[in-house]
Amino acid sequence: MNPLLANLLSIRSIEYLIISQDLKILEISLGVHRHADIPDEVKPGKDVRLSFPELVGYEDIIDEIHKGKQNNFNIKGILRTTDTSSPLYIDICIIRNLQENLIILVENTTERMVLEKSLVQSVNETNLLLRTLTASKQYIEQIITSMADALLVTTLSGKIKSINQAAQTLLEYDEAELINQHISKFIIYPTPLFKEIETVCQTKSGKKVPVAFSCSIVQTEIENFQGYVYILRDITERKQAELAKQEFLAMISHEIRTPISSVIGMASLVLNTELTQQQRDFVEIIETSGNALLKIINDILDFSKIDSGKLELEAEPFDLRNCISEALDIVAHQAREKGLKLTFLDHPHLPSVIIGDITRLRQILMNLLSNAIKFTETGSIEVSAIAHQNEDTHQNYEIQFAVKDTGIGIPSDRLQRLFKAFSQVNSSITRNYGGTGLGLAICKKLAELMGGRIWVESEPGAGSTFYFTITAPVSDKLAPPIPTHQEELPEDVSMAVAHPLRILLVEDHIINQKMVKLMLQQIGYQADVASNGLEALLALRRQPYDVVLMDVHMPQMDGITATKQIKQEWTPDICPRIVALTASVMSGDRELFLTAGMDDYLSKPIQIEELKRILRRCQPLRGREGVGEKGSGGEREKGREGEREKGRKGESKIQNSSSVDKSALQEILRIAEFNSEINSTEFLLEIITDYLEEAPKLLQDIRDAFSQNNPKTLRRLAHTFSSTSATLGATTLAALCKELEAMAVTEVMAGAAELISQIEFEYQQVQIALHQEWQRYQDS
Repeated sequence: MNPLLANLLSIRSIEYLIISQDLKILEISLGVHRHADIPDEVKPGKDVRLSFPELVGYEDIIDEIHKGKQNNFNIKGILRTTDTSSPLYIDICIIRNLQENLIILVENTTERMVLEKSLVQSVNETNLLLRTLTASKQYIEQIITSMADALLVTTLSGKIKSINQAAQTLLEYDEAELINQHISKFIIYPTPLFKEIETVCQTKSGKKVPVAFSCSIVQTEIENFQGYVYILRDITERKQAELAKQEFLAMISHEIRTPISSVIGMASLVLNTELTQQQRDFVEIIETSGNALLKIINDILDFSKIDSGKLELEAEPFDLRNCISEALDIVAHQAREKGLKLTFLDHPHLPSVIIGDITRLRQILMNLLSNAIKFTETGSIEVSAIAHQNEDTHQNYEIQFAVKDTGIGIPSDRLQRLFKAFSQVNSSITRNYGGTGLGLAICKKLAELMGGRIWVESEPGAGSTFYFTITAPVSDKLAPPIPTHQEELPEDVSMAVAHPLRILLVEDHIINQKMVKLMLQQIGYQADVASNGLEALLALRRQPYDVVLMDVHMPQMDGITATKQIKQEWTPDICPRIVALTASVMSGDRELFLTAGMDDYLSKPIQIEELKRILRRCQPLRGREGVGEKGSGGEREKGREGEREKGRKGESKIQNSSSVDKSALQEILRIAEFNSEINSTEFLLEIITDYLEEAPKLLQDIRDAFSQNNPKTLRRLAHTFSSTSATLGATTLAALCKELEAMAVTEVMAGAAELISQIEFEYQQVQIALHQEWQRYQDS
């Protein structure tokens, strides 16, 4: 080969072989044997096909090149195995030289082939990645599109970049209307931003929709892919359900607590009369059972309020040691009955006055103390409290309380169940000791609301110690004056002499009127009575009063409306103190009453001690006469026994009726006898007459409210008709009205028309029965 050409080929790392027409090797380059399949066969005179077997089968093409009929022929990507793990790739090119011999050019293409294969692999991987990204994007978009929750993605500055269909539906905007708008235009911004809370969003039509709101930040290295992700969930139905639940609980609690008020109140009054020991035992059972039922109702209502997040804690200064002492005083009688020693270990560094909710703290202590007494037969119960200053601020203290008993103890494997709702250690506890299993669950939630926790240490047979903590700031203000202990009080009747008050009772239920009046008489007070807010206004315009005990739910004008009117008409210096009376104890009630202008709150069933506590807070207005104007009522007792005797004789005249319960009419007679100023028979006739005159109007108003689709009015009317019917023993009619009231609460009125027809039919039966009873008493 030409030396120059050979040198050029060497520079390009191309080896060569010159072969004859019969494929015999004529000349080779120095390194060509490295690329041969059998290196030893690369020698002049050898058949080239022995060292390069790839040429086998291409003899005709080689002959065509030799004859000049074809310029060249290439075989690419030949793989050679080597002693190393690295592959060897070569390309073969066959051409003819001027001497009409064939030149086989052999080029090492390993590096290029590796690069090409790597490139192909990279391209394939890239294509796979692109297909994966595309599929992933479609997958995520489908998920986002199918989300029931609204999703909005914004830039770091808050401009909306993308949304899903649920967001468009929620906000009532098309996508084009939302893109590049600032999110604050549609959402009332919460603070802090990243806390999951409830807020409201503004729709295109102007509606404010309650939503559960959450936000998270997205941060990447690429600025265009940074921002915030907002998720909004429409909670309108949940809020409506919560409201319906709250209204239902309010209604049920009102309806349950009202009769319990009568049961406990009348039992308390009867216990203050002359009784045989057997009678006293019976009445005490009634009172104890009523209070137990009331505690269960209170526990259920408390748990419901806490569980729904509606319970709001007070933040008022109070004496911590006095709070503990009050709790001990309340349970001291129970401890004495079982012969248990009750002690309080005071810590010298316990702060005197803290800021918090004294009622809820006392509730925890009383619950733990009651449990300790319940499960301890012999020994003692010890309460202790110790305080630790918060390191961050000297104003806050963590206060740890402990209630230790020597009772039955609790197995270690049952301790975790104690603080779960409706849970007992085992079923025998419920059988032997009773209880709903709610008390400790409420204690746990209350402790957590006060920034603390609760736990227990116990050993079966050796007793238990319940610990709980709260976090509270200390106060430099004085706590409210400590009430005098019960044993230091004067006799009940003396209270009215030492603390004279002019009292107006505003209550629509006859039984409640009688019960409260009798309680007032027991502590030396007389009260005038109004049956609704309008009568109360008229009474106040006729003469001044120091205190108005105001029922909240009444016909014609309710207590809240009447209170607002009173506050408008009377200036503060001559305005009486108004105390709300209600069986409704749901969240927000207290705030509602105080906002309306009421000064205090007394929950039904009314306890005489609570009534005393409320009245002690009241003061006679200047220039007014107190209770002495009316006296205690003792003088009027003379000469009334004959009238009461007449009433008692008339009691036997009551006959059973399928529509009217005999026992309810007898109860009215019995209660009337407690009041020395009325004749019980005449009183019963008056009650029946009033009912029969009022019922047709109520029925017409119920029909009108239903036809006008006014559930709020319908609920009030049904409640009134139910209450008055139940008072007179029309239990079936009262139950039908109660069912209609429940419909009105939920505003689900399907079947209401048929129910009203049933009420009208049942009333006709009640009307006939009451006319018969009225005539019997009129003739007696």
